[in-house]
Amino acid sequence: MPKKKVLFFDQRPRTLPKQLFGRKEEIEKLLRALEAGSWVAILGPRMVGKTSLALAGANAFADETGYNVIHIDLRDTETFREATEKILGRLPKSILDTLSKYVSEISASAGGMGFSVKLKKTASARRALADGLFKLKDTVLILDEIQSINQGISHFLRALGSVFNENHSLLVIFTGSYSGIVRKLFESTYKDALFGRPPISIKLAPWKETVAEEFLKTGFEKLKVHYEEWEIRDAVNQLGTLPGWLNLYGVKRYIERDHETAMKTTIEEAVKEAEKELEHLLEGRSPKAKEVIRLLAFGASWSDMAQTGISEDALSRLLTILVDGLFIVEKDENTGVYYFTDPVYRKAAMKLPLVTKTKTAI
Repeated sequence: MPKKKVLFFDQRPRTLPKQLFGRKEEIEKLLRALEAGSWVAILGPRMVGKTSLALAGANAFADETGYNVIHIDLRDTETFREATEKILGRLPKSILDTLSKYVSEISASAGGMGFSVKLKKTASARRALADGLFKLKDTVLILDEIQSINQGISHFLRALGSVFNENHSLLVIFTGSYSGIVRKLFESTYKDALFGRPPISIKLAPWKETVAEEFLKTGFEKLKVHYEEWEIRDAVNQLGTLPGWLNLYGVKRYIERDHETAMKTTIEEAVKEAEKELEHLLEGRSPKAKEVIRLLAFGASWSDMAQTGISEDALSRLLTILVDGLFIVEKDENTGVYYFTDPVYRKAAMKLPLVTKTKTAI
């Protein structure tokens, strides 16, 4: 079979440093942290390239040291027990065979990666995970989108803390937004946060406009796709500077060879993804939080948002995630107005349905 052509634009994560664009400082910091034996948390919004940075850095480190790399996507796991089963399923079979007192079932994974593992109902997920990770030597473990776990956080952190102290050849890279379990990892007041040793943080922000434009130009020139300067500016204006959205546009443009068609389909797909992210962020919050998100689409001050009836504490926590965790909202220090910096998330926020108040019969 002929060798598959590697394109500049690719919807799958990058796996080597040479494939990353505009992340030289971040990849160097990640490698220094791994060389120092530190655990690392790569923080930022979806589509910013967290998984690519983690894989590229881990693989580069592995090439130099002979370490193994295990990548686990935890996006669809909500509980610590589910996460433990998924992590154990990616461990070598030789390690799984030593965990029979915890495991009731091991079968081939439907995706062809690792195994499908079920814990015994009476088994402690914390002890099963700790015992498994104690035995995992000379490995970089990537726990991707770990903030999805929202049940059993304290047990997860206790297991990780004990492993951190006792298995010095295991390195862990967490990726996620600054919420849930990721935030607990960094809270010095939280008693189980790796026993007072938070991981090194790498905040991955959207590109600057100049880097975003250069990314598109470089890709089109490599692929011999004709473009006009105004089309590059239009793509960045409408899609923002998150690498994922621009990469998707690059793929569409390479296929369609038409700017307008590529932009239309890219915006549609990107807004759908952003809507899912915002809905996930709003899960478990009061309907007032959704009203706040809608207001931010047009720009709003603290007093504007407070008029929705949301509590000051809830508003503060929501803005912290949007500003410091997801990098998609900023505050204008001159006017005091908060606003979405990412145009895709702004469009998605405008589409969020508001809860309608039902009239009571008189």
